[in-house]
Amino acid sequence: MNFGATIKKIRKDKNLTQKELSDGILTRSHLSQIETNNYFPSYDKFFLLLDRLNVVFEEFLFIQNDQKMQFKQQIRSKISEAANLNDTEKLKNLAITAKDLHEKTEDITYYHYMLICKALISYNMTHTVNDEMIKFVNPIKEYLFKMDNWYLYELKLFNNIIYSLTVEEALLFSRTSLKRLDNFQYFMEFQHTEQHIYLNLSTLCMEYEDFEAAKYFAEIAIEKAKKYTLVYEKICSEMNNAIARIKLGEGDTAYEVIKKNMLIINYLEFENLHKHFSKFLKKFKIEVDV
Repeated sequence: MNFGATIKKIRKDKNLTQKELSDGILTRSHLSQIETNNYFPSYDKFFLLLDRLNVVFEEFLFIQNDQKMQFKQQIRSKISEAANLNDTEKLKNLAITAKDLHEKTEDITYYHYMLICKALISYNMTHTVNDEMIKFVNPIKEYLFKMDNWYLYELKLFNNIIYSLTVEEALLFSRTSLKRLDNFQYFMEFQHTEQHIYLNLSTLCMEYEDFEAAKYFAEIAIEKAKKYTLVYEKICSEMNNAIARIKLGEGDTAYEVIKKNMLIINYLEFENLHKHFSKFLKKFKIEVDV
């Protein structure tokens, strides 16, 4: 579907006349020319039209692409899904796909996706930060350091590499990212990105056995998961918080929290997540009868 046809389709779907859509933005004749691809509006006029149609830019592109998600978004979504489920085989296939696409297009996004997949695969092998994982992430770290300012893409990149940073690096980056993230608070992707940063910071701090910081970040992650109704993320955040509290000698109710969430993970058949936390519990010598 072309640009003008997309505008026309959305307008008609919302039962708006050309006059109703164009009023105060541009002339009706100009809108008519836009819908027949004989005239292209300036950016400010275009976004005013989208605002009146109550459609965000990403949604407009989705409709223009015949309601198919752009491939970059597809692969990013698949990587996120595989990472959440600790699905190593899927990550291997996505790394190959991203590598092939980078070689064909020289698009740095696919290069970053390939590195993230390889880093996650390396992490999943031992569930500890290792030299191989750090090697894969270093080019992304260098890319982020060169940026004068971060946008959503850079914020999501940071979120994906937190595991491989030192606590000092993660805290340094997070000050920049969380401050910058406020600028995007009305974007849907903001909700997941913000919560995941706090969740991943808590996991990183546990890796380095900084349980006080792990507890602190997990508490914020729990609040964000509740606020945005993120069930999977709430489970992970509560598990991190409970483990940290036990290691700090504050485990009065923490064992019950772990038991409850491990049962939920089993019920939902999140097998890889169950393995992940089983290894974590073993690593920190925590025994829970589930």
